[in-house]
Amino acid sequence: MRDMTSKGPRSAATLIGVVFGVSLAVAGTALQAADATPESGAAPARPPTQRLQDLVPGATLGEPQPTPVDGIFRVGIDGNYLYLTADGLHAFTGDLLDLAAGQNLTEMRRNADRLAALDGLPEDALLILPAHGEERARVHVFTDSTCPYCQKLHREVSELRNAGVTVAYIPFPRAGLQGPGYQELRTIWCSEDRAAAFDIATGEAPGTLPAYAGNCPAAAAVDTGYRLGEAMAVRGTPTIVLPNGGVLPGYVEPGALFERLWRE
Repeated sequence: MRDMTSKGPRSAATLIGVVFGVSLAVAGTALQAADATPESGAAPARPPTQRLQDLVPGATLGEPQPTPVDGIFRVGIDGNYLYLTADGLHAFTGDLLDLAAGQNLTEMRRNADRLAALDGLPEDALLILPAHGEERARVHVFTDSTCPYCQKLHREVSELRNAGVTVAYIPFPRAGLQGPGYQELRTIWCSEDRAAAFDIATGEAPGTLPAYAGNCPAAAAVDTGYRLGEAMAVRGTPTIVLPNGGVLPGYVEPGALFERLWRE
């Protein structure tokens, strides 16, 4: 069973997909180097991106990067990618596949970028629920205590921990940086015992949270988590990031999550 609570409007990357309307099939993934610069000669000149920027003036474009395909460059755009020809006049969306190796090069790049972003997140910005006994895996979960499927997942966290899975919650207010959900997450992150406060907020423990007690330095983690989710193209809660950087959007029951984790 999989479900998730959406956070609202999609990013410019989705707009680009609509503009160009091209999508390629997705193959299996692997976490290893996904880029290749031509073996001989200097790196190719990067294509101009002005025409692309003109189409989505509010989007943040990354520097074009070469791919294994001559004349095709990968461009990051608001947490996703598209591909641009060397002259900057044509672009397409979708995933670039290495058919010989059976690898999805685009997804491998996304995975590596997610792991790099998570590595830059200080542990004190998280709510970490450690594995019981030896840690076999760690998952990061973008969560919102007011989200019903986040609450359902939280009720099953003890099963995950008993199996050796550490759960690291990243606060991600699905309605944005305002409203009751945002305030509640700030209150939780300001609590002396975040885990206990999260249990109360999700109905796993009796008690009530203060009406609003989110004015403390630690509450900045909620803003940080939201912006990180935006940069990683998180669309709703819960969103589970696996140890290899892959993503499971929405609620996933423990058995299915174990199957994915032990397969990695």
